[in-house]
Amino acid sequence: MSSNADDKPHILCVSWDRSLAETRELLLKQSGYTVTSALREKESFEKCRTKADLLLLGHSVPREEKQKILERFRKFNTSPALSLLSPGQSKLPDVEYAVEYMDPPKLLSTIQQIIPYREI
Repeated sequence: MSSNADDKPHILCVSWDRSLAETRELLLKQSGYTVTSALREKESFEKCRTKADLLLLGHSVPREEKQKILERFRKFNTSPALSLLSPGQSKLPDVEYAVEYMDPPKLLSTIQQIIPYREI
């Protein structure tokens, strides 16, 4: 689905915490992905119109807000969603993938399985 000029997979990353969003964006960009970050509900709703290969919902996003953002994203995208969870938390039924937020290598390997990509 990537429509970027450089054809890198595009991830829409939603968070409620700026420092978490910046850290996650850096990690994903270093791994070769194009990242659009959105903070809080208003910005997330606006950026859900952007075509993306994956919606990444941060663990700082309240569960009920994750559902609202997912519904908004689905109006403009058919791509899967991955939710970062706090330990013991369960994923939303409409989210295809979930990993605990404290495991960045697991996050990256899961994203690689969802949207395979190797930088050339």
